[in-house]
Amino acid sequence: MKVAFSNRVLSPSTPPILTLWSPQLVSKSDSREARCDSVERVTKVSPPPPELAARYLHTWNSRALYAEPEQFPPISSPGLFGNDHPLEIDIGCATGELVVGLADERPEVNFLGIDIVAKPLWRAVERAVAHDLANTQFLQADMHLAARLIPPGALQTIYLHFPAPLLANRQRRRRLIEPELLGRLAAGLISGGRISFVTDQEPLYHELLNLLPGLPQLELRSQPDDMPIKSHYHVAGRRAVDR
Repeated sequence: MKVAFSNRVLSPSTPPILTLWSPQLVSKSDSREARCDSVERVTKVSPPPPELAARYLHTWNSRALYAEPEQFPPISSPGLFGNDHPLEIDIGCATGELVVGLADERPEVNFLGIDIVAKPLWRAVERAVAHDLANTQFLQADMHLAARLIPPGALQTIYLHFPAPLLANRQRRRRLIEPELLGRLAAGLISGGRISFVTDQEPLYHELLNLLPGLPQLELRSQPDDMPIKSHYHVAGRRAVDR
């Protein structure tokens, strides 16, 4: 399925948009095979010092998030940044290349990178510090639990780039591509907001297409021809191919 992408001005009644990169549009250099060494890149990293962690990094315990979600702030610009700027989130942000690149180019927008693993986020904080970004934060949390804290209309864009496919039955409860989570994410978008989805996994791509009839609030579009700022897995893949 392919529909022309439009950058038109959005009216208040514009539905949220889902933009897709199909596996055929993803370069071989971005494949999971090319990214197999990406984990090693973040093994030698230390936690940020307390003053930088306080500025850039939230760590939300899953047990507390499940039992007492009210003790955590909402995932919104007022809740996390103390302002009303537009908010964009990158789910599975890893070491934060996409978040930091976008935040550096668009200081008027807030960016939150989310990952369940700590060490990549420590590297992401280093990147944000190097750019002295005031519009960037990171969150270590289980997205299935954290998504309950997204208020309606809080998000301008959600990036879901190269989520782990987790195709085995025992892994399915941890997947990001599942109806309940996608419904919560769609409800968190502003009118005309966007979910950007990229995968090189054919089964995951087709599973998302099969879920779309249950998400009538999302309007499907194709992606633009290129993504000028790459995610962690784009960068890692290209490095692996170039060696």
